[in-house]
Amino acid sequence: MPTLALRPFVEPGFILLRSEFEPSPFLAVCTESCGMKTATRIFLFCLASGIANTATPAGACGDTQSMDLVRLKFAAFNKHDADAIEKIYARDATLHSPDYPDLAGNKPIADTYRRLFDAVPDAEDKLETLENSSNRVYARFVLTGHLQGAQDKPINVRIISVYTVKDGHIVDDSTYYDRKMP
Repeated sequence: MPTLALRPFVEPGFILLRSEFEPSPFLAVCTESCGMKTATRIFLFCLASGIANTATPAGACGDTQSMDLVRLKFAAFNKHDADAIEKIYARDATLHSPDYPDLAGNKPIADTYRRLFDAVPDAEDKLETLENSSNRVYARFVLTGHLQGAQDKPINVRIISVYTVKDGHIVDDSTYYDRKMP
């Protein structure tokens, strides 16, 4: 039976229920749209029905190499080093995001970063939370910057990414954000 874990990855507006089982590594319950009381009821229902617990999944704190690799990815991003990003992703890595539903390969993934750096010359990721469970790393961060030629229009996008790490490379990157800009 799938085990979900309610971890401290709780922030205003979201509760994150994590699972070690595929196909869904986590379920984010938006408390802004359904309310904190409803989100809590959903969690309590999962707990009462036996599909959730508050135990930490096995390996939750043990894989510092995976977290270090993701930190390197953020450092390379903030240096606008697409070549380093290309080396961090596995050759057959997959990126899933609102803009790239199924982008495959470390070169095409790095090319998306090159285009982003051209479009947002001062792009910076401000990492707010980094946690791991087994070979998955969960990152919550804010992308900031300005579109090229539009210094009066700042970008401020809240993002959650789930990275799967294997053999010293990111093999899967599932990134979630709202495409609407304020």
